[in-house]
Amino acid sequence: MELKIYPNLLGHVAESVEAILERPYGCGEQTISSSYPSLLLLRNYKQTGQDSPLRAKAERYLRDGYARLLNYREENGGFTYWGHGDPDLALTAYALRFLSEAQGIIDVDDNVISEARAWLIKQQRADGSWPADNYGEKGEDKRRTALLTAYIARVLGMTAASATNDTDESNLKPGSIVTQELRRALEYLGRRVDEIDEPYLIASYMLAALEVGDTTQAGKQLPKLRELAREERGGTYWSLETNTPFYGWGLAGRIETTALAVQALARADRSPETDRLVRSGILFLLKQKDRYGVWYSTQGTINVLDALLVLLSRDVDATANSDAPSAAEIVVNGKTLPVQLPSRNKVTGPVTIDLTGAVQVGRNQVEIRRGQNSPASVQAVATYYVPWPSSQAQNANLPLNQSSGLRLTTKYDKTEARISEEITCHVEAERIGFHGYGMMLAEIGLPPGADVDRASLDQALNGADWSISQYDVLPDRVILYLWPRAGGTKFDFKFKPRFGLNAQTAASLVYDYYNPEARVVVAPTRFQVK
Repeated sequence: MELKIYPNLLGHVAESVEAILERPYGCGEQTISSSYPSLLLLRNYKQTGQDSPLRAKAERYLRDGYARLLNYREENGGFTYWGHGDPDLALTAYALRFLSEAQGIIDVDDNVISEARAWLIKQQRADGSWPADNYGEKGEDKRRTALLTAYIARVLGMTAASATNDTDESNLKPGSIVTQELRRALEYLGRRVDEIDEPYLIASYMLAALEVGDTTQAGKQLPKLRELAREERGGTYWSLETNTPFYGWGLAGRIETTALAVQALARADRSPETDRLVRSGILFLLKQKDRYGVWYSTQGTINVLDALLVLLSRDVDATANSDAPSAAEIVVNGKTLPVQLPSRNKVTGPVTIDLTGAVQVGRNQVEIRRGQNSPASVQAVATYYVPWPSSQAQNANLPLNQSSGLRLTTKYDKTEARISEEITCHVEAERIGFHGYGMMLAEIGLPPGADVDRASLDQALNGADWSISQYDVLPDRVILYLWPRAGGTKFDFKFKPRFGLNAQTAASLVYDYYNPEARVVVAPTRFQVK
């Protein structure tokens, strides 16, 4: 067990610089998101002069991310998820924002930015909207179209400086650039927010309006956004009723939506009532941070970090009050562990204290004592192991819980074999009913020392009609990026054991990339090879 203490809100941004790299980053959205915390840290340094020991790494990660992102760019200026196929509207808007904000921190080709913006504008419809993909179903999903339009409108407003080749945003007054395309989008959204009680839409519209200096329209939405707030264990959240433009849903979608609502409220109003909602919204978000230092999905993480930086700009964190380190005591079951914390001005990751030797079987009490009142946050992370027979994983290949809405089946044609004898693994992965759209990741366990036949994986990929987008082969598993169709995705691949063994595979699992709490785990399979 370990305790992580964040001396200020920037500690969460600093931790995410490397923590988010533990998430997969094989597609265009993941490539941008894996570099975004580095961009936010460097942007904060440029604006405030607050340096960090991570600055050199962040610069390297940002340049690497920019170089990788260019591989997903099409000749028409749009960006694709996999470097081939049709460009995606939301992803291209995300890339436009990333590239525009990176400009001035690293060298970015102006043509890449202008062509991405031009491609987006070309896709806009006469009514001001950008149509959302309805996944082959008849009719248009107007709610998702409204959410996508709000997201793109906000990005176009945020990137007004780059559209004028003016990377110094201090030279531009809010609302000084409102293009015809952006005006049409805001007019469309003004009609839709009156019809749809969707916090993601309302918050995105408010942020888009604020980007062009329209405080009147943003202010009109304040009462509705306040009404839609929900209380939970001292925190406040906003529910998501529709999949986000990046397919977020469930808890991850709620995190995205709450982070946007916090940003909109913090920027639109400084009243005590709104400030209370902002603070309790941040408390909800901090409680949702996972053990890896991020917020489940990449989009959720980036939106939360944005919200934290908005609060820092309002001096909610009050980091400027002290440059001196401070002492603290961690008391675990009566045992005191002294610790030195950095100053509240220092941009550093969390201070981590190992509590393993102080915890005991049963109930444990952990106290943090400090001599000053300051806005620190704390996370306790416990690591433990459960024998497979006692775990919730199912040997019968059933979902970990029925609410996950996912199904995974793995079948090996033999579990006893000779060295170099070919073994076939059959995989079925499916999203059951309506729970979400977008990418799923499947990890199929292998026995130690397996030699995977990549030709069989290429054959599965080519015959999957785009439902398998990519694969990676690791020493103990094969990872596949899936976009399952109705009825799921079924495929086979082959491998050969390279030496004799009596051992188990890694566990197999499938999870929704945009809502990782939805997952299915299949217990390991034992192999005997002679």
